[in-house]
Amino acid sequence: RVRGGDLPPPRRRLSALLVTHSYFSFGAGTASPTSLVRRAAELGYRYVGLTDDLNVTGGVELFQAAHEHGLKALIGATVPVRVEDDVYPLVLIAASREGYGTLCRLVTLAHEREERDVPFPVLLAHAHDLVLLTGGRDGLPSRLLARRRVGELEGLLRQLKGAFGDRLYVQLFHDRYRWDQRRARVLRRLAQSLSLPVVAAPEVRYLEPDDYRLYDAMVCGRLGVSVQEPHPKRPQNACQHLPSPDEVMERLPFPEAALNADWVAERCHFELLPERLVPPKARVPDGRSAEEHIVERCYAALLERYEGEALATARQRLEKELATIRALGLADFFLVAAEVTDYCRQRGILAAGRGSAAASIVCYLLGVTQADPLKHDLLFERFLHTGKTSMPDVDIDISSARRDEVLAWVEERFGATTEAMVCNKITYRLPLAVQDVGRALGLPPELRNRLTKALGRDFRGLRPASVAKAEVALREVLGDAPVADVFVDLLARMERGHVRHIAPHSGGVVLSRDPLTHYSPLERSSGGIKLLQLDKDDAEAMGLIKLDLLGLRMLSALERAREEVFRLEGVWLDLADLPDDERVWDLISEGATLGLFQVESPSQQHTSRVMRSRSLKDLAHQIALIRPGPIQSGTVHPYLRRRQGLEPVTYWHPSLEPVLAKSYGVLLFQEDVLRIAVHFAGMSWIEADRFRKKVSGFADLEDIEPDRQRFVE
Repeated sequence: RVRGGDLPPPRRRLSALLVTHSYFSFGAGTASPTSLVRRAAELGYRYVGLTDDLNVTGGVELFQAAHEHGLKALIGATVPVRVEDDVYPLVLIAASREGYGTLCRLVTLAHEREERDVPFPVLLAHAHDLVLLTGGRDGLPSRLLARRRVGELEGLLRQLKGAFGDRLYVQLFHDRYRWDQRRARVLRRLAQSLSLPVVAAPEVRYLEPDDYRLYDAMVCGRLGVSVQEPHPKRPQNACQHLPSPDEVMERLPFPEAALNADWVAERCHFELLPERLVPPKARVPDGRSAEEHIVERCYAALLERYEGEALATARQRLEKELATIRALGLADFFLVAAEVTDYCRQRGILAAGRGSAAASIVCYLLGVTQADPLKHDLLFERFLHTGKTSMPDVDIDISSARRDEVLAWVEERFGATTEAMVCNKITYRLPLAVQDVGRALGLPPELRNRLTKALGRDFRGLRPASVAKAEVALREVLGDAPVADVFVDLLARMERGHVRHIAPHSGGVVLSRDPLTHYSPLERSSGGIKLLQLDKDDAEAMGLIKLDLLGLRMLSALERAREEVFRLEGVWLDLADLPDDERVWDLISEGATLGLFQVESPSQQHTSRVMRSRSLKDLAHQIALIRPGPIQSGTVHPYLRRRQGLEPVTYWHPSLEPVLAKSYGVLLFQEDVLRIAVHFAGMSWIEADRFRKKVSGFADLEDIEPDRQRFVE
C-alpha cells in the first residue's frame, strides 16, 4: 500500500538503499560510508541511507561523499528496542533536521542505559519526524512470527502506528536464507492485514560478495568466537553485499515495496551539513552585543600595548581581523575563548593559547595568547579568513594540575547539554588488526603476540591494506600453515582508515549554543568522559566550534617554581614578560635542555648544540625543524648547513625568496605553505587552506597526486 500525496513517478528499478551499515557499526560492517556511496552510484542508485548500530558517526562522511558522487544521503540508526525481556533492532531514519535531533536524543538515551537499548515506551515518546522500519531478520515481526506470537505482534505494531502514523513501514528483506522468500510474503500479508505499507530494504553490510569472509571474521570477533565455532548470529552466506537494483527486485518482486522505498528516500532527504559555524553564546554586559563588546575590549587593550608607529600598524591589523570576525559571525567564539583564559588568570591558573591562534591580534588583545603576532610576523589567514568555513583552531594550554578544575567550570558555565569532548576515530594499524583478525581465526594469544612483534618498527605503522609490504615478516612466523593465506587476504581486504572504535579526544571541547543532541548523540567513554559521536573534523563540518583545553605538566612546574621564588625572594614573576638572560641562552646552546618543554629530547639537545639559538625566533625554528615533516622531507640538514654558512642559500624559484628568506630557503611552517599557494601558485585563500591541509596530512603520495598536478598547472 503506497502512501503520500507527491509520489515519485513509478519506476521499474529500485533507486534507494535505505538500510546500509558501514564499519562504524563496529564489528557489524566492513565498508566506509564513502565506499558505500561510490559503489551505490556505480550501480545507479539515487539515494543511500546509513543506519549504523546505535551511532551516527559516519553521517558527515556520508553526506560529503554523496555530494561528491551526485547522490542524496539519508541518515538514520539501528536502535535496539526493549520490549519486556526481549530486544529487537529497529531502523529509524530522520525525515528532517528536527527528526535528526530526535534520533540523536534517542541514541543518547540508549547510551545512558547500562543495557544500551531503548525501552518501548521511550521509543513511542520520541517519534517526531522519524521514519520507522520494523527491522530485518532480528526485527520485531520476523522474530515474533517465528515464535507464533501473532497477537502480541499485531498489538505492538498498532502502538507503533499510533506513534509514528504513516511513517511506519514493515521492512522486507531477502538474504537467500532458507524460508526467506516465504517470510517476505508472510510479512507482506501481515502488513496488508494491518493497513501498513511495506518497503524493500535489504540490509547491506559490505561492498562485494568477496568481502563476506572479512565480515564473518569481524562478526566472530564481536561475538567472542572463532570462525571454527558455529553461532546463530554469524552470517550464512555472502548476500549482505551491496546489491544491484535488479538483484533486489529479483529477491523482492513487489512493486509497491520498491516504490515505497523511493518515497521514503524522497521524504527523508534533507541537508545535514550547515553552511556556517555556530559559536556558543558569550556573556556580555547588558545592553551590549557580542560584536560591540569585542570591539571595546580590543581597542582598550590596543592602547595599552602599542604606541607610536606600532599603534597605527596594529590598529590596521585589528580592523582587518574584526571585519573578518564580523563577516563570519564569530565574535561570540572569541569572547568565549577569552572567558576561559580570564577564568584561569582570576584564579592564578597558568594558561596560554598556542597554535595558529597566535597569529591573531584579537586573541593577543583579549589575552587568549601571549605572543605579539606583529612582532613575529605571523599570518592571520593561517588562522582565519573570510572564505574559511572550517573552525578556527584555538588551543589553550592549561596547568595540568588544575585542568580538571577548568573543565568542571566549563561544564558548569555552559551547561551539561552544551559541552562535551569530540571523539577520536581509532583506526586499524597492522598490530591491532593482527590481534583482532588473528583472534577471529582462532590463533592463540602467544602466536598473535609473536606476529605483532615480528612487524618491528618497519611495519608497525602500516595500514592493514598494505599488509603485502609486511607479508615476509608474517610468514616467517606462520610458515606454510594454511591459515597464512587466509590471514593475509583478510588483512588486505580491510579498507585504509577502517575505524575500530571511538575514544575521547585529548583536549578538544565543543561548546554549543544549542543542546549538543541537536548535532550528535552523546555517550560516555569507559573512563566516564562525555563525548560526541563526531571527531574534530566532523564537528567542524556540522558547524560546531571546538576549543582544545590541554593539560601541560610544564605549566604546573612553572607555577610551582613561581611560588618558590615568591616564598624565597618575595617577588611575583610575570611569566609572560621574563627578562632575556644571556646565561639561559648559553645553557640552551650547550644542549643543557633536559626538563625544558619541547627541547628536551635527545634530538633536540643535539640540535641545540648545532644551532646555538640566541632568540625566541631561533628556538621556534629549532622546534619546527625537529618535526616529522622536515625530518621526512630531508630539510633538516640543508637548514643547519645553510645557517652555519656551510652551503649557499638557494630557492626553488626566485619569487619564493620573500617567503623563505627567514628560514634559509627551507620550508618549515604551514603559514609559508599558504603564502606559496596564494602568492606563487595563484590560489585563493580558501583553495590554499584546503591545499595546506591535504599536503600536511597525507598518508600516501597517491593521496595528494591530484593536488600536485593542480599546483603545477
